[in-house]
Amino acid sequence: MRFVSFAPAPGIERFGILLSDSRILDIQGGYAAKLARELPSDRATALAQAIAPADTHNFIRNGAIALDAAKQARDFAEGGNVRGPRGEKIVFAANEVKLLAPVPRPPKFIAAGKNYFEHQDEMGRPADAKQPQLPIAHVQFASTIVGPDATVAIPPETKHFDYEVEIAAVIGKRAVNVSQETALDYVFGYTVFNDFSDRDTYRGEARLGGGVGCLGKNFAGFSPIGPVLCTPDEIGNPQLLRLQSRVNGQGRQNSTAERMMYHIDRQISHWSRIGLEPGDLIGTGTPGGVAAGRKPGEEQWWLKSGDVVECEIEKIGTLRTYIA
Repeated sequence: MRFVSFAPAPGIERFGILLSDSRILDIQGGYAAKLARELPSDRATALAQAIAPADTHNFIRNGAIALDAAKQARDFAEGGNVRGPRGEKIVFAANEVKLLAPVPRPPKFIAAGKNYFEHQDEMGRPADAKQPQLPIAHVQFASTIVGPDATVAIPPETKHFDYEVEIAAVIGKRAVNVSQETALDYVFGYTVFNDFSDRDTYRGEARLGGGVGCLGKNFAGFSPIGPVLCTPDEIGNPQLLRLQSRVNGQGRQNSTAERMMYHIDRQISHWSRIGLEPGDLIGTGTPGGVAAGRKPGEEQWWLKSGDVVECEIEKIGTLRTYIA
């Protein structure tokens, strides 16, 4: 299934599912409409609110029962122009709504660093699986998250603004000290993540702070995600996914998740030592091709105002961001 968060009107957030014709179904409304075939409308509405909440995180926390409700709602609505129990609109064309970040306020957001061989190489470090010798990451704050087609401003002091296409894994159930063999069982879905970087600030933190960076990754809008959240059955083996980025249509990154030093199951297992919760995000690292990897004499790829960045992951979609 392919989920979205969307605003049918300003100030309203709903959790939806894409139908086969690319229309968006309000899951709670669709499930209520199905139940209303057999139950009074007020009872159907109350059950739908409990089982298939309109809030992304509560939906994810409901696990298998919410997923089953979403399947029933999708099947009920496919091919028709269904209405909610009270006649309300619950199916929308894409141009009738604003897409939001599919996971807007994760309890934790952990973003991997130095996790692709070619990215290690372009950044001047040995492309060796033993460097680093365990998964490492920086912390992203929920306040940095924006959705698809967002406009992100370059901080005034930033001279070297960079992009990083990544697969983000969304945790679906509590995971504590899970094995690598079972780690992917804890994934609710996958989405696209653009890990923007203020390289000036981040490098300064690394140089002056002993190698730990935080500020340079966490300015407003630095974590676009979306446009959809795909369940694992849509993806298959996530390590086979191709990742690409483009700036103004020009290709920048092009690799596959097979090139990760630490695969997604290893990362989830490692970070489950601190306890992962439903809705947590794991950014899994970026391949080579970032602006910071350009060498002297090569065309410089730093982002500037007016640029359009596209991050595409096979089977998930393209996340577009406008630079101001």
